[in-house]
Amino acid sequence: MPKTPRYFLFLSALLLSVLACGESGEVTSDTIPPEQETGTSQEVLSKGERTLELDVNPSQNGDYDQAIEHARQLGAESIRLSVFWDELESAPGVFNPEPNWLAIANDYYPARGFRLSLVIAVLDTTEIRLPQDLQGKPLDHPEVIARFQDLLDYIAMQIPDLELTSLAIGNEIDGVLGADPDAWGAYGTFYTSGADHARSLWPGVPVGTKVQYEGLLGPSAEFARSLNQSSDVIMTTYYPLRGDFTVREPGGIQSDFQRLVEAYPDREIQITEIGYPTAEANKSSPHKQAEFIRHMFSAWDEHAEQITLLSYSWLSDLSGSSVKELSRYYGLSNRAFGEFLRTLGLRTYPGKGEDKPGYESFQQEAAARGWE
Repeated sequence: MPKTPRYFLFLSALLLSVLACGESGEVTSDTIPPEQETGTSQEVLSKGERTLELDVNPSQNGDYDQAIEHARQLGAESIRLSVFWDELESAPGVFNPEPNWLAIANDYYPARGFRLSLVIAVLDTTEIRLPQDLQGKPLDHPEVIARFQDLLDYIAMQIPDLELTSLAIGNEIDGVLGADPDAWGAYGTFYTSGADHARSLWPGVPVGTKVQYEGLLGPSAEFARSLNQSSDVIMTTYYPLRGDFTVREPGGIQSDFQRLVEAYPDREIQITEIGYPTAEANKSSPHKQAEFIRHMFSAWDEHAEQITLLSYSWLSDLSGSSVKELSRYYGLSNRAFGEFLRTLGLRTYPGKGEDKPGYESFQQEAAARGWE
């Protein structure tokens, strides 16, 4: 569910960075501190072919270059970015987003050595993000399918230099599709066609669709299993919360990952979002987040052959205004939900931001496995 605000306010900082540096601007990374054994798992597995990813947002000072350097210090190799169909196509066949975040990302990330996981949020947790003239049409309507292929063609033209880690068509689709077999069937027709076209544009890039952990293994499990027959990789989001948005114990991730790989044996799995808040309202704390991160890396080691990517949400806490915007978007005014969104970061939000204990744990665990 969590994402940086849908209008990508944080990317304004990215745009300023691109303009300031020019196309050839380079950023040098700080030296990663030597590995510290305190708090690091006793037995670790080398990173191998696994990919460590981060959803990067800046602190209050808006310095995106600085945020990217924090991501580098944490060992991240890939950055996550979501785009929305209705924000890219303003009229039938008219693609003129302003600013053009895809083109900006194409200039920015390759110059800094980062790959990108791209999410095209046709469905987005609670919302259907079709262009206005397509709203109300079923997803398997021929016009919707054809227009989405045109959208994919446009996106490919905007990012010729980006190396994609993966491509997701739809974000937490189970939140929209629910338990409606007809809705899942219509989306399946749309998705299969879109995934095939995407593979022709980005050969070798794994294509999938994001389903919440509870949806992947819960009431919609059979719908998701059938749909994922058209996926190159199983994509899921994981936030260990109870129904009241209080956290579950950090060590529970071990058994949760075990359930996931048992449900999808012999399939590649990507944890496309994962995070743990630090707020008292969620019955959590900064030290509890740090403990979760240690368990997270340990659980990943246990299933390294299947779980090939982990994408952490996110670098910095959110501002109060961003939380209000996201709460309106999701239609939830619950204080614990707002605090969950606000405190997912590894760093605090006010001022330049300060590292939470989880930042150090993340850095230590990543470096111990060779992410540096």
